[in-house]
Amino acid sequence: MDAWDYAKSLADKHQPSSQNLFVRLTNDGDKVTGVFCGAPYPRDVVWTGERYEVFDSKNPAHSAEGRKPSLRVALNFYDTNEGVMRIIEGGTAWMRDVLKVKEKYGLERWSFEIERHGEAGDPKTKYTILPEAQLSEEDRAHIAEARLHDLVAVLNPRADSKERRPEGSKATPAPATGGQPELIDHATGMALVERLKALPRSCVDEFLKGLGVQRIREIRKSELARAQAVLARFEQATATPSEPEEIDPFA
Repeated sequence: MDAWDYAKSLADKHQPSSQNLFVRLTNDGDKVTGVFCGAPYPRDVVWTGERYEVFDSKNPAHSAEGRKPSLRVALNFYDTNEGVMRIIEGGTAWMRDVLKVKEKYGLERWSFEIERHGEAGDPKTKYTILPEAQLSEEDRAHIAEARLHDLVAVLNPRADSKERRPEGSKATPAPATGGQPELIDHATGMALVERLKALPRSCVDEFLKGLGVQRIREIRKSELARAQAVLARFEQATATPSEPEEIDPFA
């Protein structure tokens, strides 16, 4: 084997495969434990017999044989056993269960065990989602450093490049003119500053660290929605409950 063949064999060996990228629960009783990360990417899709494709009402193949679109939702999922970020997908019932645990436990503070109930090919297959463990601050900081997959790009490799990425994605945005990412404007930055001034310094430090910047003006436009969502959580967590109105017992 010459040097070029050897280099190719190593490149093929180290190239990440879709098998490793996606969570695969193929048999009854298969489980995975991890943490839901980032924003969901929902799609109306049709099954072509080989793969899911985003439903297009103008595509005759998508309406052939009475096919109807169904919901598929993708999420970034940090596999705590393997220590890697993967992508997990599910349908309507699965997503409803995700929303239930999100409402009850919050997704950023817990790891969850997902188990398949049903043999391969069984149309009645179901999945259970149960809380596994509450995350320590150290665990949360470590997972926050893991890079999120660009769900739009991965699931729609031929999609229009103008299609919007899901909010919360840390995927590197397309560079603006000059090769630099586009930053938020001055007015937006000042509005964020005013809200941050009302928070404890520890919240401000965590806010900046989570966005990977040292100054408010360094926040990228593509990260603005995530920044505002994080800020809103801090504001809600530190809000002082209002005092109950005093009632005059002699009135």
